[in-house]
Amino acid sequence: MNVSPWSTIGSGVTWAPVKSIQYFLRARGHTLVADGIYGPVTAAAVGAFQSTVGATVDGIVGPQTWPQLIIATAEGDTGDAVRAVQQFGFVSFPGVDPLLVDGVYGPVTAERVRFFQESWGLTQDGIAGPETWSFLSALVPGQDLWPLVKVGATQATNWRVLIAQHLLRAHGSGIVADGIFGPLSGAAVTAFQQTLRAQFISTTIGQLDWPALIITVKAGDTGEAVKAVQSFFPDLVVDGVFGPLTDAAVRGLQGVFLPPADGIVGPMTWRLLTVRLFD
Repeated sequence: MNVSPWSTIGSGVTWAPVKSIQYFLRARGHTLVADGIYGPVTAAAVGAFQSTVGATVDGIVGPQTWPQLIIATAEGDTGDAVRAVQQFGFVSFPGVDPLLVDGVYGPVTAERVRFFQESWGLTQDGIAGPETWSFLSALVPGQDLWPLVKVGATQATNWRVLIAQHLLRAHGSGIVADGIFGPLSGAAVTAFQQTLRAQFISTTIGQLDWPALIITVKAGDTGEAVKAVQSFFPDLVVDGVFGPLTDAAVRGLQGVFLPPADGIVGPMTWRLLTVRLFD
């Protein structure tokens, strides 16, 4: 849940992951049309698959069925499992031609997958495996995904590292905000998670952590949470003082993606800072 936000999809749904489910079923030998509509035929095929892997037969693809249904694919692979990846909207963004759903996992498909992985703080290997599919499956209406920050990440590979470190410091951690998310940062994540809950404890910042980690800040505020905001903007001095320049930078971002711009960094603006909405 925290680091693998698998969705739950059943009858009547027409969201993007439905077509992927159908392609995976086709890749596993089931005869059905990948039309993106989760109807009786798809539900029956899911139930048949579940019976073969010893899962609860309910015709619903949820967190228990998804990991068994997916087929990891990488550059050089072909077939319906590749089409399951290619049909997603993430492979098309402004100024870039849509990816052909041709079932051939070539360099362009691998590039788009790496872009998606970078956008969500995942391992950038160009392979559509379980970690990547847990996020692809969750691209459904009403689900506000948060990215991952994992041990081993640096500011160069995941721009959220300094944001995360400053926010952890704002919550009392003594780690250094150095842009390297090493073992000490991971331990700080574990300690923070243990103050929130007894389950889903790890060294990775995920879905359950960001809402508790972020702190609303605005003009006049000072401290580590302000530094977290400032670290997103390359032209700002990270001094922890929410002054006119920081206010202008925040309002400028909000004006493009979250009007009206009020200069207040609350939950929706924090998502702007941590989720890639543009290239």
